[in-house]
Amino acid sequence: MNKKSLQEKLKLINYNLLTTVSPKSKDYYKKLSSSLFNLLDVEFIGIYLYDQWTKLFKLVSNIEGTIENLNKYIQDDNSKYWNTITQNKPLLIEEKDLLSSSVEGDVITIPVQPLYGRIGIIVFGIDTKDRYSDDIINTIKEEIETSCTIVNQIIQSQVNAERHHLLYDITSKFLVLNNKTDILTEIISSIRAIYPDFTYYLLLSQDHDDTLGLPIKAIEFSDDSTKLASSQAFINGEIQIEDRIREKKTCVYVPLKGNQGVYGVIQIIIPTITAFPEEELDFIKKFANIAGKAIESTILYQNSKHLVSDLQLINDLTHQLNSNLELTEITRLVRDQINKICEPSEIGFIYKKQEMAHHFEAIDGSSSLFETLEGRMISRDLVQVILKRKEAIFSGDYKSDSKLSAYQSVMVLPMINDGVINGIVIVLHQNRYAFTFDQFKLLQSIIRHSTLAFVNTILKEQLQKAASTDYLTQLYSRNYLDDKILQHMQSGEMGTLILFDIDNFKHINDTYGHYIGDEVIKQVSDIIKSSIEERDVAARWGGEELAIYLPNTDLNSGVQLARKINTQVENFTEPSVTLSAGVSSWKATSEDSAKNFFIRADKALYEAKSYGKNCVVKYSFDEQEKDNIRI
Repeated sequence: MNKKSLQEKLKLINYNLLTTVSPKSKDYYKKLSSSLFNLLDVEFIGIYLYDQWTKLFKLVSNIEGTIENLNKYIQDDNSKYWNTITQNKPLLIEEKDLLSSSVEGDVITIPVQPLYGRIGIIVFGIDTKDRYSDDIINTIKEEIETSCTIVNQIIQSQVNAERHHLLYDITSKFLVLNNKTDILTEIISSIRAIYPDFTYYLLLSQDHDDTLGLPIKAIEFSDDSTKLASSQAFINGEIQIEDRIREKKTCVYVPLKGNQGVYGVIQIIIPTITAFPEEELDFIKKFANIAGKAIESTILYQNSKHLVSDLQLINDLTHQLNSNLELTEITRLVRDQINKICEPSEIGFIYKKQEMAHHFEAIDGSSSLFETLEGRMISRDLVQVILKRKEAIFSGDYKSDSKLSAYQSVMVLPMINDGVINGIVIVLHQNRYAFTFDQFKLLQSIIRHSTLAFVNTILKEQLQKAASTDYLTQLYSRNYLDDKILQHMQSGEMGTLILFDIDNFKHINDTYGHYIGDEVIKQVSDIIKSSIEERDVAARWGGEELAIYLPNTDLNSGVQLARKINTQVENFTEPSVTLSAGVSSWKATSEDSAKNFFIRADKALYEAKSYGKNCVVKYSFDEQEKDNIRI
């Protein structure tokens, strides 16, 4: 058989296989073996593929009688790996040691090294060497490698699609769960479905219910435990792999990471010493991140719900007063009462900022004086006096070297709750002895009874803000953005969503550290906030991904804004980074859904990354219409 004829027949075999048999089917390599057996008229044939889990070549197909024929034809018993073939065992050779095509006795080995995917070896026995020149062997090698490249790409594409759908389904399940126990149960169930042959545990940093019957353990915290791979995964937030030689097991520890911390570790125990493939590590990392964010959201939700419930109970039991009022309404009511009682010149409500224990500031409802520099100096001095004295001030002839000297009559009433001074109420009059002692005592009682309402209302607003705001960037949370989009799609005419992803962000973290990585995210967030209008909603989508929703804005306007932000980020970040952006839009005149709207933006972002990054891709409602705009 000449080279050209052989080439055409091999191409025909490959075409027939690709059009009639699924590459993922076990029959694919069986039919390939059979076709090659008949075409080449060999004595036997076997196909080996490289297994990334074991780092060995495993027999995937052989014509009946191949093993016996190998025993018959192999002449060199000390050959590098023929003894493993004759026993139908994996080939004990490394990928880097893969041999070139060779003829040993009456056996030909052809290494198959496709451009993409798994490598392999084809072994067949011949009756005479004369029929198999180097050209013939190389032709077989080239055509099989071409076919395997296509097959591997098809298989990987199918695997990626399956994994993508699996992660999407898992995310969808997590989104409807708001109970931590349900989340943990779903995590275990998902791992069981993904890796049915492995053992696994959830190593959690917080208390859990031991009666659930779930494979859950507590992470150990001690000087010695920090050396453990599980502790390192929890502390560093990175996957750790541990080979237990004595136990002949491999353990993989994957952190359950949320946006604000690590909530535990998934321990996967493989019953043999195994090299965990990079593709699997990437997949399980994505799964763990989704699970970590689900745990985080549930904890935040339950904590917020618990705190708000406690605050409401306190209000109902103690005062049954102002439970549903906003802070401005509470301040207005208290201010009106003070005005009625003593007709002061100025009233100031000075409250402690929760995040800064020694910093107090005027809240809405205070007199305009306290918005000026003079008023801020007065409130600062009086706060220091109250913190030192820990009791109220009542004076009709107050002596002071500060700006307060303009006011003769002074009452300062601390807002104390659980022994903590949360703020002060300042009541001033320019005349001496403008206030009576009875007025002072009455105001003390009013402030004492209203303090809890102030504390509860301010804390409630802080909780609401925390629940809808990302801690690092001060952008809105993903859930808040989702809610706003859903609300607008029910009542608006159109809208545009921009998804940004910081390019090569892992390199920034690896090169400069996670602190600088966080600073980069904040820089990009600040640029986004300075580039949008008040009606627009900017949010942290997750990790290094950020998003902007533009209500009543068309697709092209969204693209222009994305390009503007990309340019500013590239020019004004330190260290300098670039963004990939995906843009999609919806219109009330089209039958669209929030789900498809999000998917289009996500696909556009994916394509922007695949096009080389630092560019903008837009998807219109018709997914066939797509434009790539490079920055």
